[in-house]
Amino acid sequence: MPEPNATAATEVKEEKSLIDGGEVEAGKEKSATQTPEEIAAAKQTQEAEEKRLLEAKDEDLSAEDKEKKAGIVKTKEEKRLLEAKDEDLSAEDKVKKAALIKAQDDAKKAAQGKGAPDKYADFTVPEGIAVNQPMLEEFKTLAKELDLTQEKAQKLVDFQAKYVKGVDASLLKTFNETLTTWKKETVQELGADYKKELVYAGRAIDKFGTPELRQLLNQTGVGNHKELVKFFVKIGKTVSEDTFVDGKNKTGKKSDAELFYGDSMKEK
Repeated sequence: MPEPNATAATEVKEEKSLIDGGEVEAGKEKSATQTPEEIAAAKQTQEAEEKRLLEAKDEDLSAEDKEKKAGIVKTKEEKRLLEAKDEDLSAEDKVKKAALIKAQDDAKKAAQGKGAPDKYADFTVPEGIAVNQPMLEEFKTLAKELDLTQEKAQKLVDFQAKYVKGVDASLLKTFNETLTTWKKETVQELGADYKKELVYAGRAIDKFGTPELRQLLNQTGVGNHKELVKFFVKIGKTVSEDTFVDGKNKTGKKSDAELFYGDSMKEK
């Protein structure tokens, strides 16, 4: 079944947070509507995933990936048989094609009639929505128990897909509004010279951070929160004033530990 937070249409794109030199642009939100570029990107991602699964050896795949691979192979094979001309098929393939067509016809007849079919045909879901295969199998079992026709079962799938899109759009809207609020609060807290203050925060990240930390701050948006920004600003200012007079330290240079944790980490 389609899952919340699994649509390509509402993926949150990574953008630089304030702490990483991002722009304020308060009130500007990411769109929850899928653009043609995003549709193309989702399709490209899906094709890349299919290629990975098809080229991988079964012994190198997890049980879940093996199931996905089997589904891809089955779909591609059915498409090949249905689109091919009979004269281009072998005797064995003709038999397979005839059986496939019969199964589809039976499914259509079952959908038009009363009661569940012996086996449900593949359900359709909107492009860009991921399907939880194990849950889908559970749904088929439940639909069978409820004696739902193919058409009625499909309507439930459609409703679930619509619900997923609505949930993801709502979550994305809330996320964007939260980031906008954080940015406004941070800028207000740092004052008119907030850009200069953010330079200090950037220095702290450059000295003590890692690419993974920078990515985390950007992806989660927490790099826009005023408390975290102020924390890194203080560290950055300490880095900029990293000399002091101390009889035990003739060079006057503080260690990284002292810069980050304060006097409690001075070398004894």
